[in-house]
Amino acid sequence: MEFSDISSFSDDQVSTKLQGLKEDEEFHRYIASLIFPQINKYFPKLIQIYVRRKFEKVFGDCKSIAQFQSRMAPLVERMIKQTTDGFSYSGIENLSDQPTLFIGNHRDISLDPAFLNYLLYRHDLNTVRIAIGDNLLDGGFAEVLMRLNKSFIVHRNIKGVKETLRKLSKLSTYINHSLNNDKESIWIAQKEGRANDGNDFTDEGVLKMLYLDQRKNKSVNEWVKDINLTPIVISYEYDPLDVIKAKGWDFQENWTLDQINKSDLSEMAKGIFGYKGRVHLHVCKPILSSVETIGDLSNLIENEIISNYHIWPSNHSAFSFIPELESSSSLYDSSIKNTKEYNFFKKRFSLLDSNERTEFLMTYARPLINKEKARLSSGP
Repeated sequence: MEFSDISSFSDDQVSTKLQGLKEDEEFHRYIASLIFPQINKYFPKLIQIYVRRKFEKVFGDCKSIAQFQSRMAPLVERMIKQTTDGFSYSGIENLSDQPTLFIGNHRDISLDPAFLNYLLYRHDLNTVRIAIGDNLLDGGFAEVLMRLNKSFIVHRNIKGVKETLRKLSKLSTYINHSLNNDKESIWIAQKEGRANDGNDFTDEGVLKMLYLDQRKNKSVNEWVKDINLTPIVISYEYDPLDVIKAKGWDFQENWTLDQINKSDLSEMAKGIFGYKGRVHLHVCKPILSSVETIGDLSNLIENEIISNYHIWPSNHSAFSFIPELESSSSLYDSSIKNTKEYNFFKKRFSLLDSNERTEFLMTYARPLINKEKARLSSGP
C-alpha cells in the first residue's frame, strides 16, 4: 500500500522540502511576526530577509530527518528554558530500543510529542512518528514542518461509511507497518483532540482503528505485546491557553476554513511560546498484563494515565476555590492556600466571568478528581 499522502517525509524528500520553505515568503512573514513582533512592524522586509538567511544557515545543509531534528533540538531546549520553570521526567527505565506504540494524554497541539521526542533524543533513542489531525494542516508551511518532524496525517470529519473505513484502514496499516516493518515508534493521543476540559479519557475508537489492520491475524492481547504498547502522561503546571479554553470555542462556529486554520496556527504558537510553569512527562510500564478486549485495553490505558498524572500546586489551588470539592479528595492539600503559587493561580482567572471561572477551575481540578476516583476504584 502507498502512504505518501499521509506519511511523514522520508530522507530523500528533506532537501526539496527545505528548499521550498526557504523560498516560502508566507513562512518568512509568519516567523518574523512570531519572533520579532515589534521590530517586524517597522522593518518587515529586513526582518524577513534575516529569517530566510538564518533558516538557510541552520537547516540549509540537512539531508535527512535525523539531521533536521538534531538542528531542532537546540530550539526545543530554548523553548523549555524560556517558557517553563523546568522539564522533569520519570519512568525512563521503561524506554527501550524496541519499536513502541506510545499512547498519551493530549493537552497541547504540538508540544506533547515534542517533549517525548526531546527526551528520546537526549537518551540516544529513536524519535517517534507523530499522529496529527488534518485540521491543523492545509498543505502550507506548517504541514511541511510537521511532516519533516516525523508527523503523519490523521483524517478527521470523513464523510460516508465507505470512505471512513477506507481511510481508517489505511491509517491503521501505516501505523502497524511503521512499527513492524520500518521499526519506527509511534505517538498517538488517547482520544481525538485535546483534553480541553482536563479529562484524560481514552476513546475506544482510537484503539479500534489501531487494531483494525491486525484484527484478522492476532488477538488483542497478542497485538498489544507485539507493539510494546506504552502509555505516557504529560502534565503542565499551567496551560498557556487556559483562559481561551475557559471562554469556549463558540466564536468559531461561523468562521471560514481559512480563519480556523489561522486560529490553529495562533494557538500552536501560544502553546509553544506561552508560560507553562513546570512540565513533567511520565513513561508508564509497557502493558504486559492480559487484555482480552479493546474495552479492557481502554480502561487499562486510562487508569495508567490518570494514576500517573503529576499533580501541581495549580491543581490543588483550583480545588481550594470550589468549596464543594475541598472535602471530596484525600489527595487535596489545603496548605496551598495563601502561598505564592495560590496567589499566582488566582490572578490567572481574575478577569473571567462566573461561568468562565467555573470552567477554568474545573479544568485544573479534574485531574485531581479523576486521580481520586482511580485510587478508590483500585481498592485499598
